[in-house]
Amino acid sequence: MNIKNFDFLKDGLKYLGFGEKLESDLKANIEKQPADFKLTTENEFKRGDKTEKVEYTLDFRKGDQGDMYFLNRYHATLKNEEDPTKDKTQTFYITKNKGITAKEAYNLLSGRSVNKDLTTKEGQPFNAWVKLDLEGEKDKNNNFRVDQYHQGYGFDLEKALAKFQIKEMGNDEAKERMVRSLEKGNTTQVTMIKDGQEQKMHIEANPKFKSLDVYDQNLKKQFQKNEKEGKETGQEKSKEKKETVKADDDDDSPRQTKKKKRGVGV
Repeated sequence: MNIKNFDFLKDGLKYLGFGEKLESDLKANIEKQPADFKLTTENEFKRGDKTEKVEYTLDFRKGDQGDMYFLNRYHATLKNEEDPTKDKTQTFYITKNKGITAKEAYNLLSGRSVNKDLTTKEGQPFNAWVKLDLEGEKDKNNNFRVDQYHQGYGFDLEKALAKFQIKEMGNDEAKERMVRSLEKGNTTQVTMIKDGQEQKMHIEANPKFKSLDVYDQNLKKQFQKNEKEGKETGQEKSKEKKETVKADDDDDSPRQTKKKKRGVGV
């Protein structure tokens, strides 16, 4: 067995958030020298009072030459205990032990955004927020489309945080922990100050809308002023549309319905 290769893969599993629990199985499989093998595991994550489970299948493949093995991808499935048909699965690709971590995979499958340092096909590094399009159609590999929000898109996390009175913003160490947590896609607890009173709240980064999603202690979403206005405007437009349709129904002229075109991914 190639000890250096084993140590490299072992370190990769730790970096990716799988800990040490797969080490013995990894070693046993490498010693058998198959062309490829799979390892399975699961992690549990707590969000408020709810515990959610993610199952992982890691694919290892032997190189064309020599005895080196590589972890090129893993499959993550966010389980829905009430309705298994609503399980969400995505394949995440790994390059030299780097990529989406186990916790980040959970956050992405939960609909949150993650900030990552990535590379282009030409090997050029860049930074972007990534988010899975969980409502869209899957691709030929049965994966959700990955939307990317680059620096030029205009989302600035610190500017979004500055719009709220958050106690942690006044402490450099606490601020750094908060920002790092949000960049990993976590639902992050903060202390907000409203009318002179401190309130424990939860926030998530929302780069698509260049803002934060805010929740109370029970993880109930708190709509901001602009969100309420948008909702009310939408209701008014919906009302107007219904009235127009009703008026159209009173005459015998045929109506044409235009199909909406799907937007282009970021």
